[in-house]
Amino acid sequence: MNNRSMVQTVALAFGAIYLAVAILGLLPFLGGSYTQSINSLLGIFQINLAHNLVHGIIGIAGLVAAGSLARSRMFCQVFGVVLLALGVVGIFLNNPLGLVPIGGVDIGLHLVTGAVLAYFGFAAAAEPRRAAA
Repeated sequence: MNNRSMVQTVALAFGAIYLAVAILGLLPFLGGSYTQSINSLLGIFQINLAHNLVHGIIGIAGLVAAGSLARSRMFCQVFGVVLLALGVVGIFLNNPLGLVPIGGVDIGLHLVTGAVLAYFGFAAAAEPRRAAA
């Protein structure tokens, strides 16, 4: 039986997705990059090695966090806020410090992903506990 809460499921799903994107981002035949040169993953998303590493860190953190309700909430809160901030920064700076491209299509993706994670991180924490029947 599945005893995983909704916030744990969200952390697990986003962790798996971000880890998959990190792996796909390293594959040159998909437009990926394993260097700091900016390539276009699937012809849509600008990525480089640093971007792939960040996605990998987020993915692993989500998978690890999914094992605990408290860690899942923390994951969703922290990465929700971080991704929202990256989305806003990406509006003004395409490639801050020349390290990670966060402009273009990534802006909307970061804002939506950040909003979903923040919602589950903060709304789930405010949700009252239900008594077991």
